[in-house]
Amino acid sequence: MSNFHKIIFKNTSMFAVSQIIGIGARLVCNKAAAVLIGPAGIGIIGLIDNILRLVRGVTNFGIASSSVREVALLDQQEDESSAASARLIKIVYIWGLFTGMLGLFVLLLFSKQISNVVFKTDSKYLWIMGLSLYFVFNTISSIRMAVLQAKKKVSLIVLYNILSSLISSVIAVLVYYFYGIDGIIPVIVLTAMANFLLSLYFTKTIAVSKVKIAVSQIFKEGLPMAKLGLLLSVSAVFGQVCFYIIRWFLIKYHSYEILGVYQVGNTFLVSYIGLVFAAMANDFYPRLCNYEDNEQQFNNLVNDQTEFALLVVVPAVLVLYVIAPYLVPILYSKAFLDVLLILKIGLIGVVLKAVVWPIGFIALIKGNKKLYLKQNLIGDSVNVISALVGFYYFGLLGLGIAMVVMFVISGIYTYVTVMKHYQFKYRKDTLYIMLTAILVCALVVLVFLVYDFKGFNIVLFIMAVFSMLYSFVKLRNRLLK
Repeated sequence: MSNFHKIIFKNTSMFAVSQIIGIGARLVCNKAAAVLIGPAGIGIIGLIDNILRLVRGVTNFGIASSSVREVALLDQQEDESSAASARLIKIVYIWGLFTGMLGLFVLLLFSKQISNVVFKTDSKYLWIMGLSLYFVFNTISSIRMAVLQAKKKVSLIVLYNILSSLISSVIAVLVYYFYGIDGIIPVIVLTAMANFLLSLYFTKTIAVSKVKIAVSQIFKEGLPMAKLGLLLSVSAVFGQVCFYIIRWFLIKYHSYEILGVYQVGNTFLVSYIGLVFAAMANDFYPRLCNYEDNEQQFNNLVNDQTEFALLVVVPAVLVLYVIAPYLVPILYSKAFLDVLLILKIGLIGVVLKAVVWPIGFIALIKGNKKLYLKQNLIGDSVNVISALVGFYYFGLLGLGIAMVVMFVISGIYTYVTVMKHYQFKYRKDTLYIMLTAILVCALVVLVFLVYDFKGFNIVLFIMAVFSMLYSFVKLRNRLLK
């Protein structure tokens, strides 16, 4: 039985370095934003980001995600610098440029409507028109980094991520300092442009065909990626619509300030703790493609990745539980302390995500586009329904509960379907680690039934220490196999 833990540990550690540096840069940026533009400004950032993701999902055909699979599979069959690989990359780049321009035109077309949604007036439509440049810069950089990911250029991706984070944070701090809320859109465009320039530099060594390709051939050969990517786009669009509904609901029945608190909650759950998944995804997805036809190796890699994710995420979540009451005022301000109500239960959802996340790739890599789409649609549907119901009855605490409900239901569905279609099963040692993680989550809930989540909690501190020791021993044993 192959042990992938060493490969996972090595590559995830490299990506984690860039993610940690990125987190540090974002902490500075978020603190500056909290002070200079306040909760309302952060709420506006979240709303604009939601709209950009929505338009991007409609217009980019998911080429960045689908190209990772296609390039990785082709490189498995042929040399990565072969004519076939260089031709495919050229086609991918051209499709990327086309979809970026499509996003630009869509934003230009609906600039007044978007201005009304974000700023409650269409007088800012020129700002929105300027924001359209984001799509060209972002799509090209995303496509180029997807190619690096497919070719497993770990060191280049790590360096790109580090420089991108540092430059983006410098841009944000300077622009917010001089222009306040009016600097939100310039920050987004300038950051996208910086990432675009970096992506051109870091992909300059990738072989690209110099042979002229007819437009009809570009369309024909890129169509399979577009078909797969289109379903990924449908999934992304639906997810962003669901997030928009949640944000609209919070503004409609509360305020931009409460939206800002929700945005900070997402930052903690997705950006800070989510760095673990971001680090793993860069290596796990293309590597899993290499074992598509080897059932045993495929299952082993998914099991090893699940174990690794849980052994890293559980102690990270417990540490965040211990320090969150002190961290929020430091990173943002006391105006954001209500985010603790979201994190109180929402952080447990991150542990459940560590279980669901690895098996979520199986249908995608096996080429079962409809099943992958169903998995995502179910997760997003449960999320929006439970978030609205949860907030209505329990306030911000309900938003954290919604995250747990989403991963429980989507996790059960995903596991049942991949077990049925692909005979995937968890190993006994993987199930043991999962059971331990679930017991930890149950203990956290019991702790919060007795104690409040406002200051130092000795019980959570002891749990965090034991969790770190447990994970250290388990990881050490697996790395020494």
